[in-house]
Amino acid sequence: MEKTKKEYVLVNIAEELVRKKARELMADYDICKCEKCFLDVCAIVLNQSDAMYYTTEKGKLLQLLEATDYQFKTDLVVMILQAMKSVKENPKH
Repeated sequence: MEKTKKEYVLVNIAEELVRKKARELMADYDICKCEKCFLDVCAIVLNQSDAMYYTTEKGKLLQLLEATDYQFKTDLVVMILQAMKSVKENPKH
């Protein structure tokens, strides 16, 4: 019987969370929603936050558990709102 080969990945779950939350917040505010402004907001936040990499499904679950922490989610929203303000005041397009 052949063993199943495990697949490994390298993913920064913080990036996934920032992208999702930034899209949600930008939709509700008066800010340019073009891809450049969206990515600028994400880049600002990701440069300020800790990376949360995982390489396995177990690692993903552990990182997601940490990301559900109330303080983490609050900090993330604050960082995104600050980044949105910065991008709105100084758009790069």
